[in-house]
Amino acid sequence: MTGTKEIYYWDTCLFCSWLADEKRTSGDMDGVREIVSRVKKRDAGLITSALTLSEVLPSKYPTGTYDLFDDLLKRTTIKVVAVDRKIAKLAGELRAYYDTNPKDGKKQLATPDAIHLATAIINSVTEFHTFDSGEQRKSIGLLQLDGNVAGHKLVICKPKFRQPLLDLVVTDEKSKKSQN
Repeated sequence: MTGTKEIYYWDTCLFCSWLADEKRTSGDMDGVREIVSRVKKRDAGLITSALTLSEVLPSKYPTGTYDLFDDLLKRTTIKVVAVDRKIAKLAGELRAYYDTNPKDGKKQLATPDAIHLATAIINSVTEFHTFDSGEQRKSIGLLQLDGNVAGHKLVICKPKFRQPLLDLVVTDEKSKKSQN
């Protein structure tokens, strides 16, 4: 992943949304597609936990769609990080923190979420991308932790869609010379 300016972490739900081409709030899927495009162009790097491999189920997608996921993970701009002792220890510390310091009345940080967060923190990513607001489950939503994950600084957000910059073409010689 050398040479990439920004390194993003993707929670499993981003890969699932991309594979299913979900219909989401305006701009959400544009952000997902833009990050995939930037990763393919080597303009950005992407990190995810090896846990993601067990959470993205081939049976949930039409035949051949899972191959897109598998092919994407083979790119040199993507790093799949194994759950090692250091990550597991930090994940446990994160879970313990929220067990004793509830967030919005919710005490539980799900183990997979803690592993994803710990992996992102240890790998010092630019942003952690997720759609997890916690609305559909009893555990803490990851978007609620933006900026501070149990004392660890981490930007957590939905992937942002950046408007492409316009390339202005200079047509006359005088304008060309004034730009040099």
